[in-house]
Amino acid sequence: MSQTESLDLDALWALRQHVMESGRLLTIELDDRGLIRDANMAFRSRFAGFDRVSGESPWRFLRIDEEARDLLANLPPRTPVALMLRETEDGEAYCFHAYRIAGGTLLIGEIASGVENEIVERMGHLAIQMSRLVRDLHKANHALAQANGLNEKLARSDSLTGLANRRYFMERLDTEVRHVRSRRRKLALLMIDLDHFKRVNDQFGHAGGDAVLVAVADLLRSQVRAADLPARLGGEELVAYLLETGLSAACEVAERIRLGIAELRPIAPDYRVTASIGVAELRDEDDPESLLKRADDLLYQAKTGGRDRVVAASPERAPARAELATQRLSGNHRRDPYGRV
Repeated sequence: MSQTESLDLDALWALRQHVMESGRLLTIELDDRGLIRDANMAFRSRFAGFDRVSGESPWRFLRIDEEARDLLANLPPRTPVALMLRETEDGEAYCFHAYRIAGGTLLIGEIASGVENEIVERMGHLAIQMSRLVRDLHKANHALAQANGLNEKLARSDSLTGLANRRYFMERLDTEVRHVRSRRRKLALLMIDLDHFKRVNDQFGHAGGDAVLVAVADLLRSQVRAADLPARLGGEELVAYLLETGLSAACEVAERIRLGIAELRPIAPDYRVTASIGVAELRDEDDPESLLKRADDLLYQAKTGGRDRVVAASPERAPARAELATQRLSGNHRRDPYGRV
């Protein structure tokens, strides 16, 4: 069944619900064998003395010629067919409109007269059109919501890596700094820069550079929690804030990321990529810009100190922290500073 046919059947079921409750329209629902599956009170009161008629043949109550019977049996989908039926007892004429529904046929009719027949036909078509209009409106609203969601995601994401972009990161960082400060909690920030990235582009082209950035972004995502936010500030410079994290734990996370990057081989089996990382913890006097600047200054110290290293708080303390983190990561007891196994 096509999507269009499915939608039309949905519309007809909405019409069925309406006419089954009508006190004026005669409504019969036939199953796929042509027997009555259901009938409304208006039909049962006129033809069956209010008795149930399920399982009965409609031709017990109404007469139909063979040509019309064949037409009804081969009713095309989405095409209403008008039938003139007569009551078996007194021969009174009724105009019915037949619609194909799931597993059977829906008959909607009235006593035959020009005005009433036109009303029946118009009402049937109008009910279907209105039902389709409502459903199409729902579909359009759903599509619009999806498009708006996608546009919002694109507006706050880096197109290459899928990480947050600079603008969105700074907005979120500003919010989190205010929340953390009001609740006397901790927050740390990692500033990450890939070492000698120009050499990657020179040797492997921009496609190679892009492959490195995507691989590093995936690693960064895997090493932080859902509450944290990694981002690409631009070029080969990445950043992440870590909520509820002090300087010591942030250094361990940074060291895990540094070692993970060194193990990546996104462009060639023998080409090793390294990164320098600056780690800063939020201080009472910090705002987002000053926190970012301190982390950037520490990153610069990591660069000038030989690259492929983590520097936090001061250049004297960083080697000790990095060495401790390396020892924890190198044995059989690799520990996650977040407390994860």
